[in-house]
Amino acid sequence: MEYDTPWGLGNGEIISHNQWVSKTLARRTVDLTTVYDCMGSSLGKFPVPHGVLLAGYTTGQGGVPWTPAQFASHPSAIRIDQSPQNTPADELCDVLDVEQQAATIADTPGWVRAALRNWQAAARPGQRMPAVYCSHSTLTPLANALNAAGITSGVDIWLAEPMTAAMARTELQKAGGPFPVIGVQYLFMGDHDVSIFNTAWLNNVSRKTPVPHPGVGTQSGWAYCSKCTGLFFGPQEAQSHCPAGGHHDGSHSHSYNLPFIA
Repeated sequence: MEYDTPWGLGNGEIISHNQWVSKTLARRTVDLTTVYDCMGSSLGKFPVPHGVLLAGYTTGQGGVPWTPAQFASHPSAIRIDQSPQNTPADELCDVLDVEQQAATIADTPGWVRAALRNWQAAARPGQRMPAVYCSHSTLTPLANALNAAGITSGVDIWLAEPMTAAMARTELQKAGGPFPVIGVQYLFMGDHDVSIFNTAWLNNVSRKTPVPHPGVGTQSGWAYCSKCTGLFFGPQEAQSHCPAGGHHDGSHSHSYNLPFIA
């Protein structure tokens, strides 16, 4: 699914993010996908069932970031910007991690705007719409900071809160509003954490605009040369150079139409 830029980001955008939310996130039958997130140093140390998506970190320190090879092995993995306090912000990611020792609420408006621009430009094909990872206690101050920056929609939430799987599904089934919950991290394991995500958000990735194929046309006036048995462009017979000597001779030829690609 693709749509134009959401409203609410201060650039005069024309299509409401809530329109997308109302069609995908606010439905009572939301398609869900299980996601495991982990540090790069933990990847490969736990089983990943078939159909489970992974999420990893492009920034951070120690064993947190994934290596390029790990991302190459899991190209659809959710990319998390975990720690712009310690490393430069990565606005090509899908998610900004807002918690202690990671990004701050104050970092969020600028990151969201940059990430959305990258999504629109398909700077990294496969990037998702910008989302913020945070806890319940952070939701209100985060929303206040976004509103104060003129961002009234177009930002999704990955909610981190211990709960049952059934409660997490309920959170997603009822999601709505200007900053809808598109993922819930509900189970916290030693080497990875478990979330469920709205599949529509996962699939709404940026794509390069396809290069249109050249149109096919025809050109008339081509002729058969009785001297060299080749084709030449008839209107230029007098200026032609035949391999058999002199000009091409099309006096005994039909007029041929040749297809070409513009």
